[in-house]
Amino acid sequence: MRDKILYLLSGGDFVSGEKLAEHLDVSRTAIWKQMKALKTLGYEIESIKNKGYRLVSRPDIPIAEEITSGLDTRIIGKEVHYFKSLSSTNVFGKKLVEDGAHEGAVVVADVQTSGRGRKDRKWSSPKGGLWFSVVLYPHIPPHRGMLVTMVSSVSVAQGIKEVTGLSPVIKWPNDLLLNGKKVCGVLTELDAEMDRINYTVVGIGVNVNNSIDEKLQNTAISLIQESGSKISRVKLLKSILKYLDENYSRLRSGDYGSVRDLWFSHAKIIGKRIRVKGEKTVIEGTVSEIDDSGCLILDTGNGIARIVSGDVEYL
Repeated sequence: MRDKILYLLSGGDFVSGEKLAEHLDVSRTAIWKQMKALKTLGYEIESIKNKGYRLVSRPDIPIAEEITSGLDTRIIGKEVHYFKSLSSTNVFGKKLVEDGAHEGAVVVADVQTSGRGRKDRKWSSPKGGLWFSVVLYPHIPPHRGMLVTMVSSVSVAQGIKEVTGLSPVIKWPNDLLLNGKKVCGVLTELDAEMDRINYTVVGIGVNVNNSIDEKLQNTAISLIQESGSKISRVKLLKSILKYLDENYSRLRSGDYGSVRDLWFSHAKIIGKRIRVKGEKTVIEGTVSEIDDSGCLILDTGNGIARIVSGDVEYL
């Protein structure tokens, strides 16, 4: 009901409680209770006797009513689950899969108490950042699983560019950088069989208006630091989801080449000399290509190496 009330108030004029109640087929008392709940969430609503209610301002909180309003997507963001605090949006996303969640379901939290990055590294997720996960059923071969991370990374880069004007660079396999410091990380977890991926839960963490832990200030940065002004998390999330919907549709259709080309436009990695640290190996070389599965192709000087995973360091 709240989303319908907000829609009816979106014109900026006063709307009587009687008209709202009649339109929604509820009592005026029910309308009053909903207004009270909206004010608790942070909506500023003016009420004047004999005139009704007027929406004055909206909060920058990524609740379902804010995210789905005006979000014209085919797959992503039709279902949004918001929490003030959650252990991990990815963990909750996997529970949604078990319960039969629709593709494109989004889980977003103001704070994550047990946020994780790759290799179970702790991911700091304080208030002011954008921490969310998306449930996807790509039905693509497992060896192309990296492409899910690639479309997600590109979508974040495009969303940040649209909302802030900043142009982050994608660092393979899952980071976005501004001035050489991490502003976003992507964690893709999947369940697969021999010939197909059953589902993926893509966790995305963006440093938006949050402060950066003192221990991380040499390696991490926030959008507010770089832009000099506060960023709307609602606008940013809606922009990212819009681009993810477009880019994921390309992936679902099997257009792997355009996914790779789009990723290249934000990565700037070809020709760079890098060191890749795996579980038991360290390989150095110059990046000559990214193949159709999203793997790095390195010219080591002694031959060609195909890198499926690892931590990249620029030399």
